[in-house]
Amino acid sequence: MHWLVSVWLRNLEEVEETVERWATDLPPEGFWWVPAAQANPIGGLVRHIGGSSYRLLLRGLGQEIPEPLRLRPPEELAPTGEPPGLVLETFVARMGEVKAALRRLQDRDLERLVRVGPHEVRAVYVLDHIGAHAQHHAGQIITTRKLWNAQNQGG
Repeated sequence: MHWLVSVWLRNLEEVEETVERWATDLPPEGFWWVPAAQANPIGGLVRHIGGSSYRLLLRGLGQEIPEPLRLRPPEELAPTGEPPGLVLETFVARMGEVKAALRRLQDRDLERLVRVGPHEVRAVYVLDHIGAHAQHHAGQIITTRKLWNAQNQGG
């Protein structure tokens, strides 16, 4: 395995650990709680991390994103009331697919030019962004959970 892939995999494992620790034991009202205007619920963040990681993977592999997966962040992040267990199962499945695909990458795959919008960039740039983007939103999950806990102490 390329050494850079091992770094990416560890980053994604940390994201999975964050979701496990901070999101899995919430009741539905906590999972979909929106702490303030323009903030995102934990459930939406979990769904977005899984979906965007998979889309970035496809883009980094030079593949088109299938129409059913072309959710925009506002749609993906919005509270839906979907059972938390289903959102978490989908997250685990998507992250498993992303990590398995990353493990199969060869040096030539990282050097390939891929199209991102009107630009061509090296695949390594897009693939590297998977972990950075996921880590960013994992931090939001921690903060939102701490706010939820503070609001619901003793109540």
